[in-house]
Amino acid sequence: MPHSPLRLLDGLFEQEEMESAAHRFVLGGPFGGEPVETSAERLAHFADAGGLLVETSHSYAKGQAEPAIGQWLRKNPGTLGVLTKVGHDTTGADIPLDRDTVHDHVRAALDNLGVETIDVLLYHCDDPDRPLAELADTLVGLLDAGYVRRVGASNWEPQRLSALAAELAGRGRTPVASYQFSLAEPDPALMGGSLHADRAVLDVIREHRLPLLAWSSQARGYFARTEARQLNGRPDPYDTEDNRARRDRCRELAAELGSRPETVALAWTLQQPQVWPSIGPRTTDQIDLSFHARSLALTGDQVRWLRHGR
Repeated sequence: MPHSPLRLLDGLFEQEEMESAAHRFVLGGPFGGEPVETSAERLAHFADAGGLLVETSHSYAKGQAEPAIGQWLRKNPGTLGVLTKVGHDTTGADIPLDRDTVHDHVRAALDNLGVETIDVLLYHCDDPDRPLAELADTLVGLLDAGYVRRVGASNWEPQRLSALAAELAGRGRTPVASYQFSLAEPDPALMGGSLHADRAVLDVIREHRLPLLAWSSQARGYFARTEARQLNGRPDPYDTEDNRARRDRCRELAAELGSRPETVALAWTLQQPQVWPSIGPRTTDQIDLSFHARSLALTGDQVRWLRHGR
């Protein structure tokens, strides 16, 4: 099984300015829940455009996402690095993060993906009753064994994230943080247990100088829509008065720049330091639209205006 030879991944999360902004995009999507030909086309297009990392999880698509990506990686070894998450079962429920369970899931992920080393491994959730020292030891053990190259955590409460970052710093490691983050700030009551990178989370990220993987970096298509809709049978968490005003400003600026509102919103995310936007395009055309955000060099005034309206 091939080891990813992508040299740029070695220092990826240490560099605020990459030689190509394409390297800061992370590819998500409905892998395992769509025809394999569709996944293959999107993965190849993303790689050809300069992307480096594809994002998935042990639990996505009822456990079928990793094998679907692995099918392509085996045919294209070393073309893309992979970020995956452990801590949910195939129903999406939290599981204990004891060492044996985590190691079992990592070994399964390596086999599913067809790689010798996972480029980035994240805890998909916290295990609040488990000592942080134990959770940190498990991650460092995986690093030392060569199973993973970088570790981190997703959807942890800010105090626990700060404590984990301190534990890992004491072992010479800096984790990657993974939260929802975009120009649109969601209503937390409608997020279904997932956490947004709010001020408290961002304070921890800045204090510990953590890279931020920003999932739903385009607010699940909010900036491309013109009217409210439900998401998964629930009210859209992004459809708030403040976000509607931000969407209007994106439309205004997009008209000036000859672009699209969702592309302007993604360009705003790219302007944030130490943020790696995860995108979930369904087509190659949508990948191209996302990558167009690289060409929108927003001014500091525009970045502030899009967010705050002043």
